[in-house]
Amino acid sequence: MPETGPSPQKGTTWKYALIGGLASLPFTTLSYWQTGSELSLGAVLFGGILAGYLANRAGSESSGVGTRVGIVGGLPVLWVLFDVLAATSGLAGPAWFVTGATLLTIGFTIVVAVLGFGLAALIGEVGARIGGWLAGKRPDGSTPVANG
Repeated sequence: MPETGPSPQKGTTWKYALIGGLASLPFTTLSYWQTGSELSLGAVLFGGILAGYLANRAGSESSGVGTRVGIVGGLPVLWVLFDVLAATSGLAGPAWFVTGATLLTIGFTIVVAVLGFGLAALIGEVGARIGGWLAGKRPDGSTPVANG
């Protein structure tokens, strides 16, 4: 009978993704809090490197873990979206103007969310690939032996 539920591989992937994502989350949050207008995702790259390194060392696949790191580390994108919605909540004028502006705001918010989380996932994945590559290198130049 086939097993249902998450595979052990997915649990391991999420474990390392949460480590990398939660390690980068304070830095991405701090970057937006300090400026109020710019969100730096540099910490997501380093969180992805950490997660990819750990996942590769544990014998897990490092691809896919970076996307999850980006989603977790990019959560301050929600703060950006909240600020956009708060800034446009006081629209006034004729009904046609308020309706049009509301529709544009909703569309803009969706585009910013997709681009923000997409960019964070891409940066996290690049970091995870770098971390996986670093985990495969040994100081003596040999490659690691897989445990059987």
